[in-house]
Order: sequence, then structure tokens, then C-alpha cells
Amino acid sequence: MKVKSLTERFLEGLAEAIDSLTVGTSPTSFNSSIGVLSSLIFTGSTAFSHGYTVPLLMLLMSFMLILLTHSPFHMWVKIPLLILMWASMASAPLPFMMPGEPVAVLSLGLIELRATREGVDTMLMFVLRVVAAAAIFTSFTFVMGWRRIVRGLQGLRVPRELGVLLNLSIIHIPLFLREAIKMLSAREARIMRKIRSRDLWRLLSTVVGDLLLRSYERASILEKAIKARSFATIELSPKNLPEALRIKDLCLLAFSLGVLALTVWSGV
Repeated sequence: MKVKSLTERFLEGLAEAIDSLTVGTSPTSFNSSIGVLSSLIFTGSTAFSHGYTVPLLMLLMSFMLILLTHSPFHMWVKIPLLILMWASMASAPLPFMMPGEPVAVLSLGLIELRATREGVDTMLMFVLRVVAAAAIFTSFTFVMGWRRIVRGLQGLRVPRELGVLLNLSIIHIPLFLREAIKMLSAREARIMRKIRSRDLWRLLSTVVGDLLLRSYERASILEKAIKARSFATIELSPKNLPEALRIKDLCLLAFSLGVLALTVWSGV
């Protein structure tokens, strides 16, 4: 049995995560437009916050939303963990770049790196904002499903073309990732001798060009299929019936506006 590499496991996990966001565990929990608007407000407020209060509040809310809707926690938590890994890698140099009081010294031969308290705080704040913003948005998406997200965007009068493009992207991104896994496996299977890591990366980087060509081919076939089914006036998406507003929808909207006002006025 072939052991999957770290790259293959990462791409497969990413494809499964996107697939898990498609249907939604409780799609009728919120009005589509109110849910989308609130999730955007929460995400924007978290991303542009200056303190720990709003990000921690959004993390708590995302956990509670998943638990209260009885959604599979182990499937949802993969996404914030993946984002935590990438955000930590991207912000790792910050403690050594910011001026301030040194709290640790790392020696690398003739090079001495000093980690400052200000740099560590900046890194923690950056990682917390990124993870909290992703967690609150993906929790709404996990509960409502991408189809309801697209419907909510249409309810907010977003151009239909953007909704259609988003819908097609959601469907085809997992297919694209699994195609990349197959091509990586095929490249690795052709390696019959031990080679250096640099040569291995050069060989595997050829997958990028093949994936671009394959994506152009798939996009061309998809365009022809859409045109073939549109003999009359092109209707990009069906018209949605208006959804009723419930008390919990109004409470959600009021809470999101309160978080926005807290972020803008107090800078927390």
C-alpha cells in the first residue's frame, strides 16, 4: 500500500474540507441574506480589530455555533487548524523583525536573532485575527452551506454573474485538488532512483504547468456545456423566493451590528 506524502494528505484534506462546506449541516438555521451579511460583518470586524476582545469573542461564537447546530466538530475544526498552521508559518519572522525589549535570543552561527516582546505580541495578534476571522466565517458556511451563501449574496443584490462564478468554483475546486494529487502521485511513481530534494521539487513543480493546461481545458468544456444548455435567453440562476425574517435573524443582525460598533468605536 502506497504511503501518501504530506503534500498529498494536505491537498486531500483541503478537498474534503471544501466538500464538507457545500451542503450545510443546518441550512435553514438563518435567513440566507441575514446570515451572509452577519458573517461578513463578523469577519470584517475581526480582521480589522486592534485588540484581543473581538477575536476571542468570535472564536467563542464560532465554537458555540457549531455545537448548538449539532454539526460534526471534528470536520469543521480542520479548517481553522490548517489556517493556524499557515498563519503561524507566515508570521514566524515577526518576533525577530520588530524593535523593542528582547525576550529571547536565538544564535545561528555568526548570526544572532533577538525576539522582542512587541514582535511576539504582533505575531500573536496577527495569528489570532486570521484564525478567528476564518473560524467565524467557516462556521456560518459550515452550518448554512455554500448554496445558501450564494443565495444570500443574491438576496443582497450581488450581481448574479458573481454568484454563478462562486458556485462553479465551489464545485470544481475539489476536483482540481484531486487532479493535482493524481498528477503528484504519477510524478513520484516515475522517480526510480534517489535524487536530491532540490531536484525533486523541480520535478514536482512541473505539475503546476500541467494543472494550468488542464484547468484551461476543463474551463473550455464547461463553457461549451453551459452555452449548449442556453438556447434561449440565458438565465444564470433561478429567481429565489423571499425568505421570512424570524426573531433569531433579527437578533443575529443586531448582534453583528453591535460587534461592528464595538470594533469601530472602542478599537478592541
